[in-house]
Amino acid sequence: MKLQVLGCAGGIGGQEQFTTCFLLDNDILIDAGSGLTKLTIDQLCEIDHVFLTHSHLDHIFGLALLVDSVLGKRTTPITVHASEEVISTLNTHLFNWKIWPDFSVIPSPGNGILRWEILPKMETRELNGRFIQSHPVSHTVDGVAYWVHNQNSGFLFTGDLSSTPGLWSHFSTESRLKHVFIDCSFTNSEITIALASKHYCPRTLLADVSDMPKATQFFVTHLKPGQENLIMDELKANSDFQFTALTSGLQFDY
Repeated sequence: MKLQVLGCAGGIGGQEQFTTCFLLDNDILIDAGSGLTKLTIDQLCEIDHVFLTHSHLDHIFGLALLVDSVLGKRTTPITVHASEEVISTLNTHLFNWKIWPDFSVIPSPGNGILRWEILPKMETRELNGRFIQSHPVSHTVDGVAYWVHNQNSGFLFTGDLSSTPGLWSHFSTESRLKHVFIDCSFTNSEITIALASKHYCPRTLLADVSDMPKATQFFVTHLKPGQENLIMDELKANSDFQFTALTSGLQFDY
């Protein structure tokens, strides 16, 4: 498996310019933020599956543009995997003919370019030897992390989250876990905002992952614009873990 980071920003105007979107091989997206706009039309047409962590705009708005761009250029629909609540939210508030057309019935009912598939929590999809498992996380809306692996190794992408002890107890003994892509949005001085918006700050993140193996490689995503360096300094100053700020354009092999 090859993973390319198309976007990982926690907003606009900061060190990173594009919001969350990862490309797995050439045919799977994990979240669909503005990083998706980096792809050419030929690359967009290769995408067969999209896995959404949650329904917030910075993680999903590229989906609306994706299905519009590939309409008429491919013969099969793009399948979007997400929780039942996320799918209901997007159908109600985005693909509702007011904000954006309902592409599940375009070009015709029963033949839409967009196909929804509910992925219940803790269930796994296998796509040509790639396994993608949904894990519940604590956020202001229904959210999940994804454990993505083949037979040999893989990565955990947390999506947006706050304290979720069960996630870390589950993965503390996972031998195939090579990388963790983890949200840390706020500085410690902004812990009140972090708790209210259900994101990590360094203090709450470190408390949650304390039992993970010290060799775990953490790549930090969703850093808020203008706070990137301070957040990373706070993480590194108070821990023996390996923390690296994720940047768009990075590629990983599994």
